[in-house]
Amino acid sequence: MMEEQYYTPPLLSGETSEQMEEIPPLKPNNWLWQSIVVTLFCCVPLGIVGIVHAAKVDVLYYNGKYSEAEAVARSARNWTILAFLIGLVLIISWISVFNNEEMSGFMEKIMENSASGYNF
Repeated sequence: MMEEQYYTPPLLSGETSEQMEEIPPLKPNNWLWQSIVVTLFCCVPLGIVGIVHAAKVDVLYYNGKYSEAEAVARSARNWTILAFLIGLVLIISWISVFNNEEMSGFMEKIMENSASGYNF
């Protein structure tokens, strides 16, 4: 039984062992849905760059350009992660600025100074 599991079919006439071993590598992850989510919620400009690179991965892979597809997939991953990190830093800093007590006093002064004359 175990011997049958590793059975290699005989070569057909005119077929070389090199032709049989031309199995394409696994398709790399294109990072498309991740870059779309990052674009919507974190950082739009860098997320769009990630989407553009992610859209190229499948096209290159199915055209047989496996090394280029792998390189573009890495680029899409890098842009997506960069956009996520920058967006995360901006969101955390925005929350920390507006949760600061000095900022609430500053906002109250702005509201007092810009109050209209109709507020008695």
